[in-house]
Amino acid sequence: MRYKVYAGRVAVDFKNSLGTQTARFHWTEKVLVYDSYGDSIEGEETDGILAEPEVELENKAAGTFSCLVPYQVETRFGTIKNPYYSNFLLGQTWVMVEEDEECIFFGRVTGIEKQFELDLEVTADGILDELSRMQTKLDAGSYQTTSSSGSILELMMHPNQSDKGYSPVNCMERGHVTVDSKSISTEESGTQVGSYWSILTTYLLEHKKGRDGYLRLRLANDPGTEDYFFYYDYLKEEDVPRTEQTIEYGVNMLDMSFEEKRTSELVNSVTAHGIQKVKKGWWIFSKTTYESISKSAKNDFSILAYGLNSRHIYVDGQASTEDSLYKAALEELDNYKQVVEPALTIKAFDRRDAGENVDKLRFLLRTRILSTPHDIDRWMVCTKVKLPLDAVNSKEFTFGLTSKKLSRRFDSLTAVVSRLKDALNGLVGHVNEISETSRP
Repeated sequence: MRYKVYAGRVAVDFKNSLGTQTARFHWTEKVLVYDSYGDSIEGEETDGILAEPEVELENKAAGTFSCLVPYQVETRFGTIKNPYYSNFLLGQTWVMVEEDEECIFFGRVTGIEKQFELDLEVTADGILDELSRMQTKLDAGSYQTTSSSGSILELMMHPNQSDKGYSPVNCMERGHVTVDSKSISTEESGTQVGSYWSILTTYLLEHKKGRDGYLRLRLANDPGTEDYFFYYDYLKEEDVPRTEQTIEYGVNMLDMSFEEKRTSELVNSVTAHGIQKVKKGWWIFSKTTYESISKSAKNDFSILAYGLNSRHIYVDGQASTEDSLYKAALEELDNYKQVVEPALTIKAFDRRDAGENVDKLRFLLRTRILSTPHDIDRWMVCTKVKLPLDAVNSKEFTFGLTSKKLSRRFDSLTAVVSRLKDALNGLVGHVNEISETSRP
């Protein structure tokens, strides 16, 4: 596969039509600074224009690009200053990475470190990082999670020149959204001010009513123009496209690790605190006092498996009861994970890089993992990739355990987790279906 890296500056234009605002960006300066098929300076082949270029992508994350920009490069005419050395400016330079002419990363330079030898370490964060740097107001009320009008997804991704300025993060349009829209309420939290990303994460990406989706961006342009925008997709697992290339032990699988890690997202006990009104005595001798009360909601199965991981919340008002506090604690508990979700990380060689006529291995594609020694044969979604653009045999693919078709031995490794999920949700059907079949 061929990788290209462009660096330059962009400008954003807004249009209003029938009360609807749209935005497009175009390059005002665009320079090819890396080509995996070979770099050139004024027609002469050279190495070292960029070193160690690497892209990291992860579901529901902005993604990053990093590289080293040498101060000097070697040509057959001798050592010269890298002509692209000054192309990277903090906050002003945008970077786009293409894989076989398809954009896989677009973001702003957010970090530059000049080393002793004057080489530059450059970091760029993906365009979704812009949402974490811009704040908005969310009024208290009832919202849909993913519907096409007025939902949390639409409100956070829609162009907003007053809040988002002239950032290309305005250039978003709804694409394929297949995660079911559900109603959520923000009444208890009141009117909130926070970053676009924190609101999107709190009420959709990590919310119990929407967190099982896969967020994807696709670069597009208006036909016949160089005016660009992104489609945003939010997909159910069954709607994630798949690759027909298998990662197979003894063929293109180089290494594999299975990790279970207890993180801060694991919470199995929530205690709600409140104030209740207590009236004592009778008639003119009665006296009203206020007392603190609390009530906890726990997942005993999770506590048994992983130990106590607790949170405390406080309920406003002076009319709390044990029942109301228990309900509040249970709702808060449901916002957290109560089981450890393992991850499978695989180093694999993409056979497409060797020139074979096969599908690519890619981020957010369902992929068949086949390893006879480990008794694993299943389809999984690639939720994270690390792509060294100059070392194709060192690609890393991480697969979240959210798909079906567990092999028998793999299911035995996660049997306790499955039982915990079953006990928590009270639904036998919620447990992943065991199957010998390799295809979904």
